[in-house]
Amino acid sequence: MKLSPQPSCVYLGMMWTWALWLFPLLCKFSLAALPAKPENISCVYYYRKNLTCTWSPGEETSYTQYTVRRTYSYGQKHDNCTTNSSTSENRAACSFFLPRITNPDNCTIEVEAQNADGVITSDMTYWHLEGIAKTEPPEIFSVKPVWGIKRMIQIEWIKPELAPVSSNLKYTLHFRTVNSTSWMEVNFTKNRRDTDQTHNLTGLQAFTEYVIALRCAVDGSKFWSDWSQEKMGMTEEEAPCGLELWRVLKPAEADGRRPVQLLWKKPRGAPVLEKTLGYNIWYFPENNTNLTETINTTNQPLELHLGGESYWVSMISYNSLGKSPVATLRIPAIQEKSFRCIEVMQACLAEDRLVVKWQSCALDVNTWMVEWFPDMDSEPPTLSWEPVSQAKNWTIHQDKLKPFWCYNISVYPMLHDKVGEPYSIQAYAKEGVPSEGPETKVENIGVKTVTIMWKEIPKRQRKGIICNYTIFYQAEGGKGFSKTVNSSILQYSLEALQRKTSYTVQVMASTSAGGTNGTSINFKTLSFSVFEIILITTLIAGGLLLLIILTAAYGLKKPNSQVMLMLLSGTTLREPLQESQIGSPVLAQRSQPC
Repeated sequence: MKLSPQPSCVYLGMMWTWALWLFPLLCKFSLAALPAKPENISCVYYYRKNLTCTWSPGEETSYTQYTVRRTYSYGQKHDNCTTNSSTSENRAACSFFLPRITNPDNCTIEVEAQNADGVITSDMTYWHLEGIAKTEPPEIFSVKPVWGIKRMIQIEWIKPELAPVSSNLKYTLHFRTVNSTSWMEVNFTKNRRDTDQTHNLTGLQAFTEYVIALRCAVDGSKFWSDWSQEKMGMTEEEAPCGLELWRVLKPAEADGRRPVQLLWKKPRGAPVLEKTLGYNIWYFPENNTNLTETINTTNQPLELHLGGESYWVSMISYNSLGKSPVATLRIPAIQEKSFRCIEVMQACLAEDRLVVKWQSCALDVNTWMVEWFPDMDSEPPTLSWEPVSQAKNWTIHQDKLKPFWCYNISVYPMLHDKVGEPYSIQAYAKEGVPSEGPETKVENIGVKTVTIMWKEIPKRQRKGIICNYTIFYQAEGGKGFSKTVNSSILQYSLEALQRKTSYTVQVMASTSAGGTNGTSINFKTLSFSVFEIILITTLIAGGLLLLIILTAAYGLKKPNSQVMLMLLSGTTLREPLQESQIGSPVLAQRSQPC
């Protein structure tokens, strides 16, 4: 029996129908883009204001609506908060407001994201309100010193109005001096029952102004308030500290008295502890304390006019709280010889510092006084000075010295009350290329030699220590040459030049940073030297003289010397003969034949 093929055709037709019906559905599911799952949910409880939750929405390809679902009152109540990706300014945040916020409380938060293609929900998060509470910053009321207590200020503030009354508050106080950018911090906690909203900040510098700021947080919360507005206050001043004394000895005047400039300052690194009201100075001859003189001043420097003998000078500074310790200094007599112990000294640059080192032959000398001032051509220098102890080196930051300026640096050895002979050098904090080159001229131009001379560059234009000079010279159309000499030489003789040739020459002055050429000048070597000219002139004159002598000698050998003399005198032979025939009968007779 033969089977009919119709059932198989019907089956195939139904398969095609199902395929055509499922194809659009499969396309729809393949093209669907569910919203990204919200991640990183974070909530902050702004105390007595709102509970705000934020999250990371992920990349959105279409309009997305977010619903924040919350349970509160320990899970007994629930509510929602809705935002979307197009209308909300902050689309990844949503807030719940009073009165639906109670503290203390535990709540749960989950975020649901929905677009046209579906819904996706974040993981459930759990929050304890006191652990995420954030208060307003405290308000600093005053910053002032406490009378009679040194190096301390008291900060008083107003507690945040919207702070939990049932919780302790922890505080962070940060502070700095007005001239600093580095903050320091202290942390402390105030009990909720404590009504004293003050804190004493100790260990500060005297007579120094400080900037104070304060923030707080609920004890147990991870969120701090914002910083309060900054407030400034100053610690109390103290009695002045001791001063350092130095002097500048000037030449004696015609009347035998000697001007001495007295200088003083606080030790290096010493804080300013007070507002100085004035200085009291007294001085007397070393061998006669009865001749003590006293001066009161508010300014420095002070110039004293002392006699030729040695003196002692003492001084104190004072303010409203007291006096500083006495500082003393011995002024040597005019004829007093100072000792010398520094053998060698050098300066070098190390990173951003200028370092001066020296060697001494006196082992018992361990105190030194360093002086430095700019080497100026016109303006009077401003002297700076600083003592050094227990070291044979001195360091200063480059930014405290002017770049490209030459400084004179002197080191004085100090043994007890006596000051030794200084050792001085010159140094630059930073060297540059000279701003101009040497002014050049030529002298003693010869056939193959010339002397090149140049002047030193003015100090303000050097911008560094001149280490050498280089002479560049070149014949017209020829090859260039150069010669380098050290900085102590200001002239140089060029040799082996070409005769009767034009040359161009210029001199370059160099520092460690580079060199600068001076103006170029031209000169031309001689065709003949003076010696050659004298020699040629001598030879020509000698030849002429020899010719005259030979001619005269030849003429004297002839019988008729008169004729020769006539020839030498430049007259013709005919004229003398005619005169002799007419005026001399003796000659006429001799001319007749016998």
